[in-house]
Amino acid sequence: MGIYLYKLPDIGEGVVEAEITAWHVAVGDTVSEEDPIADAMTDKATIELTAPVDGVIKSIACEEGDMLAVGGVLVELEVEGEGHAPAAEPEADPVVAETTEPKPERTPLSTAGVGQSAAATPLAPQAKIERKVSQGKVLASPAIRKRAEALNIDLASVPTAHERLTHADLDAYLLSSIANPSASPNPGAASILPDREASGSAAPATPKAQGSSVAPEPLPGETRQKVIGLRRVIATRMQEAKRHIPHFTYVEEIDMTALEAMRKRMNVNSGEDKPKLTVLPLLIRALSVTLDDWPQFNARYMDQEGYVSRFADLNLGIATQTDGGLIVPVVQKANSLSIWQLAEEIARLAEAARTNTLATTDLEGATTTLTSLGPLGGIVTTPVINRPEVAIFGPNKIREKLVLEAGEVFARKVMNFSISCDHRVIDGYDAAKMMQDLKARLEDPRSIFIL
Repeated sequence: MGIYLYKLPDIGEGVVEAEITAWHVAVGDTVSEEDPIADAMTDKATIELTAPVDGVIKSIACEEGDMLAVGGVLVELEVEGEGHAPAAEPEADPVVAETTEPKPERTPLSTAGVGQSAAATPLAPQAKIERKVSQGKVLASPAIRKRAEALNIDLASVPTAHERLTHADLDAYLLSSIANPSASPNPGAASILPDREASGSAAPATPKAQGSSVAPEPLPGETRQKVIGLRRVIATRMQEAKRHIPHFTYVEEIDMTALEAMRKRMNVNSGEDKPKLTVLPLLIRALSVTLDDWPQFNARYMDQEGYVSRFADLNLGIATQTDGGLIVPVVQKANSLSIWQLAEEIARLAEAARTNTLATTDLEGATTTLTSLGPLGGIVTTPVINRPEVAIFGPNKIREKLVLEAGEVFARKVMNFSISCDHRVIDGYDAAKMMQDLKARLEDPRSIFIL
């Protein structure tokens, strides 16, 4: 019998780590080749990892919710014959190497949290390395740069013994800052202690107050749920959006009576091969026509690089609620699709989001976003912008309202339409003018077909 080390494969360009969101095996399980082992989530997609060989699970790398670097050992399998590593084993780089450093009272391949008590054999400790302060341009992965930005750390001041900075370098720097706050060139860093486990994690740490690295015991009646997977991605992105973007929200009331009447006529007159129209495809059509005249709303603000990108095509993110949380699939080139094509594509993306079968390309390239809760849409929303986009559109529910016109009272179908904007890029006057143009098209829906 031998041991096969199954390492986390390269699962996408630029991806250096992934979150293990679910385990499908436990220590002692027998698996066959292609059996599911775990689900790994990156900032782009969720991937199911399958067994490369037949064998018995001897140890697993981490708990659900932990991060694992590409090239880090995911599981150890006991196999027939001599043990071996996977073919074409990638050469370890500093980001992978630092994830194997053991920490006191922990084992890098822990079986905790998966219903087993057996622990894996700990890896041998590495020799102490000499660290020096980086000179010139600092080499670091995007995950490390994001973490350093969140902790207000200048990467050039972080000592390292590698060609590029690692999460272990940041850990060592933070610990030294806590021990000697006056010596730190980053005053905010001294009050932050990263919560990192020796599970092969290369994840950005969750800042905690000094001396609170161990969570208190639960209060009577308290239930705790670990924030992992999609929920953690949503939390991180919303926090970044609110921290970086000065939001303002503008709301306009729109008379949807004519549009609703037209939608019903289109459904009656359409063939059986056509999908039933909801309001959403008509809203998107009106939005795409309007944004032809207002390209500054179909844009991204690359604030770190110092420029704004505007786009000829409307790649519209559609915020979709699933059992796991909010996902934003993208309708590519929505401006080039007919009403019926929009309806079909929206239905396809919604179903794929609910069944977790979205392709990576279905989640990429959004230039602006529309978020709607349909009949649950409320009266007013103040949606949060999906950074680096500069705007997000939020139609609310359609409701009956009595309107006084020329001394007579009429029942009308009205809807409040919200837009949140990045005030660094968009002025309130432009938001109001754009919304007036959108309102005019929705209240005279024939105009959305006249270019």
